[in-house]
Amino acid sequence: MIDQPNDQAAALFGAVSQTYAAHRPTYPESVFADFAARCPGLERVWDCGCGSGQASLALAQHFEQVVATDASAEQLELAPEHPRIRWMQAQADCAPLEPASVDGVMVAAAVHWFAGEAFNAEVRRVARPGAVMAWIGYLPLQLAQPELQLQLHRFYATTLEPWWPPQRRWVDQSYAGLPFPGEEWPFPSDQWIERQWSLSDLLGYLGSWSAVSNARRSGVDPLRAFAEELRHAWPGQGAEALQVRWPLMGRWGVINP
Repeated sequence: MIDQPNDQAAALFGAVSQTYAAHRPTYPESVFADFAARCPGLERVWDCGCGSGQASLALAQHFEQVVATDASAEQLELAPEHPRIRWMQAQADCAPLEPASVDGVMVAAAVHWFAGEAFNAEVRRVARPGAVMAWIGYLPLQLAQPELQLQLHRFYATTLEPWWPPQRRWVDQSYAGLPFPGEEWPFPSDQWIERQWSLSDLLGYLGSWSAVSNARRSGVDPLRAFAEELRHAWPGQGAEALQVRWPLMGRWGVINP
C-alpha cells in the first residue's frame, strides 16, 4: 500500500472539529483495560491521530503519561487539559518521541488515514520491546427499527457514495489489508458501543462524517434533506430516544522490532 498523507484528514476534521468533539461516541472502558493489560509497562503510551481526545482520556486512566498527537490544530484546541496527557500537533510518521520510549501505540478511528510503511517504521522506532499496537474503530451504526436502518444504509452507501474519501473502504473492511507492524492477536468480536439518542443526537453525529464535510465544502448539504426524511419516520418526530449501536472492530498485536 502507498502511504497516504494525512493532510486531507486534518483539513476535513479540522473543519468539523467542534461537531466531532461534541458528537463522536467514546469507546467501552474494557477496550482500554485489555490493551493496557497486554502492554509490557504502563509508563507511556502514544495515542496517534487523537482528534479531540476521546481515547486519550481513557488511556490516561491506565498509563502514567499519554502522548496524544494529531495533524489538526483545530482538533487539538478542543482537547481538555489533563495532568497525564501531552497534546502535540504532529504527523503520524514523525512523532515527537524518543526511540524505544512507549509501551503501546493506540490509534482510534484514524489509522485508515495514514497506515503504511512510513507510519509502521515510526511505530517500530518509538516502541519498547514487547510494546503493543492497537487499531480500534467501529462499523456503521445500527438501529433496531427496520425502516430507519434502511434509510441510514441508503444515506451511507448511496447518497454519500460520491463524497466518501477512498480511505473509507479500509473502515468498511475492519482495516483488513492494511500493513500491520507486528504479530497479531484475534480481536474481540463481541463488543459494541451503545447509546440512547434522539434524532438531534444522531444528526449531530452524521454531521461529523467526512463525506458530509466533503459535500458541504463543495456547496452541497445532503444532510438537510435526509434530516427531514428521518424526522417523519422517527418516533415522536425525532424526540424519542432510541438505542444506537456500533459494532466495535479493530486489529492489535505485539510490535515487531
